[in-house]
Amino acid sequence: MNLEKARRLVADLARVNERYLRDGRYRNDIRERLGRTGSGSGVGVVWRERDRVPERARPFEGLVETSLALAGIQTATREGQVVLVVDEVREGAAFAGVQTALSVAIELGERLARTVRVVMVRSTTPGNSGAAAEALIAERFPTTRDTAGGPSVRVVPREDILAQVFGDEDVWIATHWKTAHALDVAVRSGVVDRDRVVYVVQDYEPGFSPWSTDYAVAASTYRAGFRMLVNSAPLQRYLHDVEGIVVPDDATFAPHLDMEKLQRVAEARRSPAEDGGVVRVLFYGRPSKHRNLFRLGVAALRVAVQELAVDDLRVEFHSAGEMHADVELGSAGRIAHRLIAHGTMPWDQYFHFIASTNVVLALQHSPHPSHPPFDGALSGARVVTNEFHGTRGGLHPNIEAVATDAGSLGHALAGAVRRAAADGPTSFTPLADGVLGGALKDAVARLAVDLSAVPPRGAD
Repeated sequence: MNLEKARRLVADLARVNERYLRDGRYRNDIRERLGRTGSGSGVGVVWRERDRVPERARPFEGLVETSLALAGIQTATREGQVVLVVDEVREGAAFAGVQTALSVAIELGERLARTVRVVMVRSTTPGNSGAAAEALIAERFPTTRDTAGGPSVRVVPREDILAQVFGDEDVWIATHWKTAHALDVAVRSGVVDRDRVVYVVQDYEPGFSPWSTDYAVAASTYRAGFRMLVNSAPLQRYLHDVEGIVVPDDATFAPHLDMEKLQRVAEARRSPAEDGGVVRVLFYGRPSKHRNLFRLGVAALRVAVQELAVDDLRVEFHSAGEMHADVELGSAGRIAHRLIAHGTMPWDQYFHFIASTNVVLALQHSPHPSHPPFDGALSGARVVTNEFHGTRGGLHPNIEAVATDAGSLGHALAGAVRRAAADGPTSFTPLADGVLGGALKDAVARLAVDLSAVPPRGAD
């Protein structure tokens, strides 16, 4: 090995180690991948799952890491539950998608008068134990606490799944495509009833793994014959256009936005003139999530810095969403600008922080309208985002959706900074009725009626 190659390898190893230390999700991904090929409890779980599954599930072994996670479960005739299947529930990783999935499960449990159980199919690592997940759910959903104040929603980590007994008439809820695939294999194995599987679709997830086996498997889950609930009207339209899937309007719901909290954010937000003349820009920066276009966002920020060099404005740039190193953005005149990283924030701290910002740059290269643009726009900030196949434009008057290139985004961002400096924030501006879909409760109510009509297994 020559010296230059060795130097590059050492530099690459240093970068990997840095990310491993600061990015908990990346650590979990690495541990999960190592667990499939090395020694340890992860391999033991996989072996036990393989030994328990029926013969018709064996062709799926190794297709993805969750393929056999549910195919060998024990079932019995017992009172039915609502069973939500997720990757994990963990502090720092319980983003809006997990929050929404839990809301669906809890609401459906109330409608069907059933208890709720959560199954995690990501290999357990420090920080995402069953007990920690139960405590987090009880904190996020206080109404689920039992009479003693403890958690009533029980969580089963992956290594304990085969020790549980599930009801043969349980209602199962899939979330991420890997959970839908695990349930599809479980249906093929005869341990889960396809008519009792609900698929909460929250993005076009094949795009997370482009042109690959994972892409093909993710796309196949949309054709698994599950009952669908779709998070947002733009995603509903995209599924129809790309996959030919027709999802009724009454099975499409708008993303949950905390209107009461956002109204308080709007009331707390000050204009730059009231804040020492500083315009603060918030960038939703998640380097590990390719769909959030981190590098493109940094380039757009640098374009904006250059454009604003002719303006006599004080501008700060902040990043939230995932920890990363601070980024140099260049100079505007004699002022050198830097993107200051704050990483993942606790729920309440996040809302407190966005009240101190005036402009938001939030990118997502997928059809689901992510929360940060609306958190900013509804609470009075100027928001710049990227257009995606006609799914973004016209959703809110404070959101400007432009072409997905650094020049267009940077130009729009500079304009938003100038408007914020000149005019200050807008007042609280809610969404127009139905622009993102109906109410989640209404969609779940319709679903509960349909599920109640499913006959018992084995009935004629």
